[in-house]
Amino acid sequence: MMLTRIRQFWTDKPVAALLLIALLPRLGAAVFSKGYAMHDDHFGPIEQPFIVMNYSTYWTDRTTPHGHSIVYPSMHYALFEGLQTLGLRDPQTTMLIVRLLHALYSLLIVYYGYKIVEYLADRDTARKAGLLLALFWAFSFLSVRNLIEVVCIPPLMAGSYYALRAEDRSRNALFAGLCLGLAFIFRYQTLIFSGTLGLVFLFTRRYRLGILLAAGFLLITTVVQGSADIFAWGYPFASFIEYVHYNLLHGQDYTTGPWYNYLLLITGTLIPPMSFLLLFGFLRKWKKTMLVWIPVVVFIVLHSWFPNKQERFMFSVIPLILILGVVGWEEFARQSRFWIRHATSLRVLWIWFWVVNVALLILFTTYYGKKSRVEAMYALNGKPVTALLLIGGHVGVSQPPFFYVGKYPVPYCEINNEQELSLRKSEIAVSTVLPNYAVVFGDEDLEGRLEHVGSVLGYKFSLIKRTEPSLLDYVFYRLNPSHNKNETTIVYEIAPR
Repeated sequence: MMLTRIRQFWTDKPVAALLLIALLPRLGAAVFSKGYAMHDDHFGPIEQPFIVMNYSTYWTDRTTPHGHSIVYPSMHYALFEGLQTLGLRDPQTTMLIVRLLHALYSLLIVYYGYKIVEYLADRDTARKAGLLLALFWAFSFLSVRNLIEVVCIPPLMAGSYYALRAEDRSRNALFAGLCLGLAFIFRYQTLIFSGTLGLVFLFTRRYRLGILLAAGFLLITTVVQGSADIFAWGYPFASFIEYVHYNLLHGQDYTTGPWYNYLLLITGTLIPPMSFLLLFGFLRKWKKTMLVWIPVVVFIVLHSWFPNKQERFMFSVIPLILILGVVGWEEFARQSRFWIRHATSLRVLWIWFWVVNVALLILFTTYYGKKSRVEAMYALNGKPVTALLLIGGHVGVSQPPFFYVGKYPVPYCEINNEQELSLRKSEIAVSTVLPNYAVVFGDEDLEGRLEHVGSVLGYKFSLIKRTEPSLLDYVFYRLNPSHNKNETTIVYEIAPR
C-alpha cells in the first residue's frame, strides 16, 4: 500500500518528489560535511566577514580594489551579525546554519534542471534528469560549500530555463537576464555563458529577446554589483575590472595543464563508461539545445584555453552538461535499434553508474573537509589565546582558520626550519606578546621536534588536543602531500620551562 502511494506520488508530483529526494543527502551533508574543501570556500566568504566583524581596521584600511565581489561575503556578514544578536556565537553552530541554508538554496538546481528537461524533452526524461541532479554524488557535498562556483549555479540554471522559454513569452528573456546577472555577481566567469547566450539570440535574429536579456542583466548587475563597488571602492564594477586585470597578468601563476584537462575531469566526474554515453548525448542534440549548449561549450573552451586550470572552475556548468546529456542520450537510446536489442547491457551500465555514484555519495556526504585544521582551531575557542606558535612538519604549516577560534586578530609565528626557529627566538626575546599555545602540524618525530623547539625557546608543552584528518583528507594527503596538507594536527598549551 505504501509502495503504491509512493509510486503514485512520483507519477503525479515528480517535482515535489525530486525535491524531497534531493533534500535528504543535502541535509546529511549539512550535518556531517563540516569544515571546508578548498581554500576559497572558507577564507573568502567566511573568514573575511568574520575578520571585519572583529577587526574593523581590516575594512577601513582598504585601498586598492579586491578582485572579488563583496556581495556574497556581505551576505555572510549580515547572517553572522544576526546570529550574534540572537546569542549564537559558536562557530560550529554558525556553520551548521550556513550549510543548512545553502542546502535548501541548492534545491533550485534540481527544480530548474527538471523544468529545462521537461521543456526540451518530456516528463519521463525530466524525471530521470532530476533524479540524477538530486542524487549525483558531488552535488550534495558541493551544495553546502561556500564556493562561488557552486553558489552561482541556481541562478545560472534559472537563467537558462527562462531563456529557453523566452519564445513563449518575451518577458522571460528579461527574467533570464536578471538571473544570469545574479550568477555574474556571484561568479564573474559566468559572463562567458551569459554573453554567449545573448549572442545566440542575436545571431538567430531574435533581437528583441537579446535586448531584453541584456536589459535584465545590466539592471541587476548595475544596481547590486555597481552600487556595492561604489560603496567599497569608489566606482562601479571596480572589483570586476581588477579581477580581469589580475588574471591577465597572473594567469600563469596558478595551476596549469594541457587543454584537455577539463574534458578528462568532466568524463571522470560523470562516471565512466556511462559518462561517454551522456557526453555523446550532449553532443548529438546540440541543435535542439543550442541556446544553452553553445554557451556551455564556449565556457569550457575558453577555460581550457586559459592557463589557470582549477577543477572548481567547471563546477558551474556540470549540471547543465549532465541534463543536456540525458536529453540527447534518452532520445537516441529510444530510437537506436542496437540499444533496443541490448537493453539489458544498457541497464547494466546504469546499475554500475548508480552503484559507484551511491558509494561516492555516501563518502562525500559525510566528508569532514580539513578536519584536523578546523578541530585544532576549535579546540582553542574560548581559551585566552594571546599568540600562536605554528610548528610545521615536512610539508610546512597550513593557514589557520581563525573563524573557529572565535577571535581575531590572533598573532602567530611559524617555525618550519632552523633559520625560522632562530629568528623566532630573537623575536620572542624582545616581544611583549608571547605565544601561549602551539599548533603542531604532522606527527613525524613529534617528541624530538617538541623537545628541540622547547629547548631553544625555553618552553614546555602540555597537550590539549590531537586531531586526525578525516578519511578523504588522509587519502588526498597521501595522493598529493605537497598540495593537500591534511596532516595530524596537535594543539599544546605553552609555559616557560
